[in-house]
Amino acid sequence: MKKILYTSAVAALLLSSASCSNDFIDVNHNDNEVYNSELSPKERLAAAETTLHATHATTLNQFGNLMMNAWTGNIYQYTAPFDDEMKMNVNSTFYNEIWDNYYIGIGNLQRIIDTPNANAVYPGYVAAAKIMKAYYMQTIVDLYNDVPYSKAFNFQGNVTPKYDKGKDIYQALLKELDEALVLFNTTTPPTILASSDVMFKGVTDDWIKFGNTVKLKMLVRLSGTTDSSVTAYRDSAMNTWPTLSKGFITTSAIINPGYSSAATAQQNPLYRNFGLVDISNQLNANYRLVLASANIVDHMMGRASLTSGVIDSRIQNMFRANVWAVLEGAQITSGFTGYYGLQQGLTSNSNNKGGDYAGLGAKQFLITNSSDGSKQDGIVMSLAEAELLQSEAAVLYPAKFSDGQTHFEAGIKASFTFYGLSDASANTYITNSNTKANVGWGASTNKIAAIQYQRWIALTNINPTETFISYTKTGFPDTPMPVGATTATRPVRLIYPQSEYVANSANVPNMIKIDAFSKTNQYAPFWLK
Repeated sequence: MKKILYTSAVAALLLSSASCSNDFIDVNHNDNEVYNSELSPKERLAAAETTLHATHATTLNQFGNLMMNAWTGNIYQYTAPFDDEMKMNVNSTFYNEIWDNYYIGIGNLQRIIDTPNANAVYPGYVAAAKIMKAYYMQTIVDLYNDVPYSKAFNFQGNVTPKYDKGKDIYQALLKELDEALVLFNTTTPPTILASSDVMFKGVTDDWIKFGNTVKLKMLVRLSGTTDSSVTAYRDSAMNTWPTLSKGFITTSAIINPGYSSAATAQQNPLYRNFGLVDISNQLNANYRLVLASANIVDHMMGRASLTSGVIDSRIQNMFRANVWAVLEGAQITSGFTGYYGLQQGLTSNSNNKGGDYAGLGAKQFLITNSSDGSKQDGIVMSLAEAELLQSEAAVLYPAKFSDGQTHFEAGIKASFTFYGLSDASANTYITNSNTKANVGWGASTNKIAAIQYQRWIALTNINPTETFISYTKTGFPDTPMPVGATTATRPVRLIYPQSEYVANSANVPNMIKIDAFSKTNQYAPFWLK
């Protein structure tokens, strides 16, 4: 892997409780590089939580929203915005920050787990680290399949780690999840200081519920595999669940290490990257960059055939209509007042004006004061995501889970609540969408298609890469390709980063672009087979 210097002093700016020093987290570095292992688990946990979420909220948010045709580029103020994403130019530099930054954070979690005598001295921290490791490492495997794992965190002990099979990593992560849940599920649960935990403030039951939800997400991903070795450990994990009675998360899993507008590094990372104004209350360039796609706006406004006539009122807080006409007095083409999106992949559109189109909306992004936008909580996993996950589990594993429709509707309601809308609004939408196949529960013979549609809407702007991975698995919702795409389909995975081909060439699989688009070759996610 690429040499990555993790400057924990940056994280320390966000963490009033932590005292950190420069820290190398990497698997490919030379003998002259020194890894500082002096941080205790108490200091390291919050830094790992924070750095991992920063990538989750920014790089993966952009990637997922573009892959799922919810965002597009502002061609009126930029030249060929998101050109690689629109053309599906997947190569070894395409979103390599996901790999680099996730391995940084996961390396910090592994350092907690490997702390001498940690199970006796820091059992709560070890348990939390194992849960977080499973949560983020699953995404790495889902996007890259075979990756360094068993030897990836030996640091100076192994600078060119071997690649493990994706299916073997899933098995190892499920084992570690159960170990974590057993640690937490004792008569005297292990203690985590509230000041050391910027997610759950040391509340054991919250960690158990989150761990259960992470485990469920992994088992749902494995539902379609026919590999006998995978089905064997999947079924074993399903039937050996020490804390299932504690249930799943009942509120969104949030993170806030003290986000504020005191410095750029202290801002909520989503707002810092895509919010309306920067730390000086000046218009943020990245806010200009993003427009809502015609695909998502037409679906939410009932103009698409799938949702014909059904308006989803969440759009009013997900996006802002005629955003540049409102903010800068740009012109609006006659008849385009209201919510309209721009087709993905267009490089010019002389028939319309920039003021015609919707931009990022009031919730999360369109906060006019930097202080208010900067301090908002980050969303690690939304309640809507967890409820839709449980609905999917009830469909896929009916002998183990139930109440699919109840969880489906609870997921929609949780999403409406997140966007500040009433239960009455949610109920009206549920009633209306129930007449639409692959959108509402009632009319859908394929419940997974309906769940995926609602996942797409609920996770846009929050965790869209989860929707994209589920899209790879299920094929839902039907998602049009951008104008000018050089491939007929979206990638099913990413190509290993260039840093691996340079520093770990003996082990990294040699891929070319076309390999990332096949669901049946050796590089495809193992759970597709």
